[in-house]
Amino acid sequence: MMNKKYTTDKQLDFLDSFLTMKGYANNENKIELMDHLICDFELNGNGNLSQYLSNKLHFIEQQKFKREKILNKIYLKEMFNEFTLFFTDFKRILITLLVFLFVVCLTRFFNNKVIKITYILSLFIVQLYGLFNTFIEKRFRKLDEFKALTSIIFLPTSLFIITSYIDNPFKNIELFSVFWFLIFMLTLSFVLYSKRKLKELKKKYNRLIRN
Repeated sequence: MMNKKYTTDKQLDFLDSFLTMKGYANNENKIELMDHLICDFELNGNGNLSQYLSNKLHFIEQQKFKREKILNKIYLKEMFNEFTLFFTDFKRILITLLVFLFVVCLTRFFNNKVIKITYILSLFIVQLYGLFNTFIEKRFRKLDEFKALTSIIFLPTSLFIITSYIDNPFKNIELFSVFWFLIFMLTLSFVLYSKRKLKELKKKYNRLIRN
């Protein structure tokens, strides 16, 4: 842990507040960065912590960006793994089949107006539920993990918006059915993953707070 031989408690408190101001919440990444900065400050600093941090601003910002980028890749991969479970996990295959049959029957036996309304509502409700569960805990919002998670949770929504730029999405109703089915399952997967991930972050966050 941090060597306090040359660094005072007041300086440590200042560094902690400084990193919080720069977007580092009370998590492992912040602790590791504090550890690195204190060691480097004691080896190469001149005793003026404010000046030292001013010189290290670029490094501090880059560390935050790199961590979020890494987390983005990890979470995106895990989210798509959640999606594949609906086609490989026996317990979830039934849900997949029911959604598929619902979409096929609706697009086959109802007119375009009903299909369009149902399509929009089905995706909107699931996405709204996911966003509500994600943003309801305000104290998570400064966590790097939370920012990385929310930056990719909107991916299904962006795919949904694509259809608004298509002149006639119902021209090929079979192709539209497949698109609707896949985008719905992807949205559902992202919502389930984010909900589970936030529970994990909550346990981790609470543990760090207590420590």
